[in-house]
Amino acid sequence: MTCAETLRTQAFIDGELDGDAVAESERHIESCAECQEFCASAAALSDALRKPGLRYTVPSELRLRVGRILDEEVSGPQTGVVIPLKATRRSFWLGAAGGTGITGLAAALAFFMILPPSAGTLSEAVTDAHTQALMSGHEIEVVSSNHHTVKPWFAGRVDVSPPVADFADQGFKLVGGRVDKMAGASAAVVVYRHGNHEIDLFVWADQGSQLPSSGLRHGYQSVFWKRGDLAFAAVCDMQGSELAKFVNLVHSEPE
Repeated sequence: MTCAETLRTQAFIDGELDGDAVAESERHIESCAECQEFCASAAALSDALRKPGLRYTVPSELRLRVGRILDEEVSGPQTGVVIPLKATRRSFWLGAAGGTGITGLAAALAFFMILPPSAGTLSEAVTDAHTQALMSGHEIEVVSSNHHTVKPWFAGRVDVSPPVADFADQGFKLVGGRVDKMAGASAAVVVYRHGNHEIDLFVWADQGSQLPSSGLRHGYQSVFWKRGDLAFAAVCDMQGSELAKFVNLVHSEPE
């Protein structure tokens, strides 16, 4: 590439810019075919690296071996005393459940934090995140209708590569994106406009959770689904039939 802004475009993709530098880089990418191609290549590479076929699956024999070792013993970090892990687990749960102190409670909370959120938690989380964004005026962190700008912006900011497409011809215009917290995890949020309505498309790494059924909560429609190793939720205050049209458009995009 010959564009003098290549390094700054790379910094934009990596999430290393802030403030005015982000806005300046976005404006440049909008008008520079070379940097748009560079962003598209970066996004394609990010997608390729997340394909399931590239992930290493631990052999079952190794899993069993590690499991046996962990079940046999665990060494204390300072005393060198060997403590049976099963006894450790038992002490942990007895302490947490019996209210033996803040440490036990904190450990219990930490354990539950790593569990996949329930369907009810997810339903509440996406609606609350959508509502909070609207009320705070922070619906969009990267403002653009160009997928070459929006898609690479997520790289380095969230551990997923969301599908980003503009459906303006079908009445659903891409307007930008943001990163949001949802049930304790980071999610990419691709933002669309349909008339006076804003649609938030949440995309996060599937944690094996059971997804909620589509429905209405506090006046907002939500639709959930999975594709590959990603989980999705579309949230809006439109009629369910209109939101279904949007979801079908997202489904029609190639993986």
